[in-house]
Amino acid sequence: MGSTPTGRTIVDDEESYVFENFIQAYGYWAVFVFACIEGEIALLTAGFLCHQGLMSLRCVMLFAFLGTLITEQSLFFVGRVCGPKLLEKYPNLLKKSHHVIAFLKKYNSAFIFGSRFIYGIRNISPIIIGIAEIPPIRFSTLNIPAALLWSVLVAGAGYLFADVLESAKENLKYVQMSALGIFGAALLYFLYGKSKKRKKS
Repeated sequence: MGSTPTGRTIVDDEESYVFENFIQAYGYWAVFVFACIEGEIALLTAGFLCHQGLMSLRCVMLFAFLGTLITEQSLFFVGRVCGPKLLEKYPNLLKKSHHVIAFLKKYNSAFIFGSRFIYGIRNISPIIIGIAEIPPIRFSTLNIPAALLWSVLVAGAGYLFADVLESAKENLKYVQMSALGIFGAALLYFLYGKSKKRKKS
């Protein structure tokens, strides 16, 4: 097996070439598709790839913005047109709708703007907001800047995370130990919560 002057094998270079070509051909469309659902992880990854020079950060933000905006606007009009029928057909959706309506009554415009940042109810929120007969112009006025902010923040976070990793290469050992410590603390907190629920039950 041959190797390059940098020590990488020819196979590695071929795999890297295929990966880069795939990202350049389909990467932005993948960002668009994943932005249509709760695609934070995909967008963070795309931001990371932007730091590696494989994608354009502006294009990633644009495709993410269009994907999430089109989806949210479409779901809003689905709620306005056939929302009650969906609630009757899907009981789980009806259960979650109570939480969304409670947030909507309490926080109103703030909730419409920030609902996409709330995990678990993001996708159903536009449907319930549509059922609540919020005027389309008001929803769009709040939803468009929220979609833009979400795209910039999440993609930017992936880019900045890659930058932090790049600068931390010299202290990789400490970074790994810190990550391990955070993971261990999260695991202990999870197990503690489970044991507490068992005791209550």
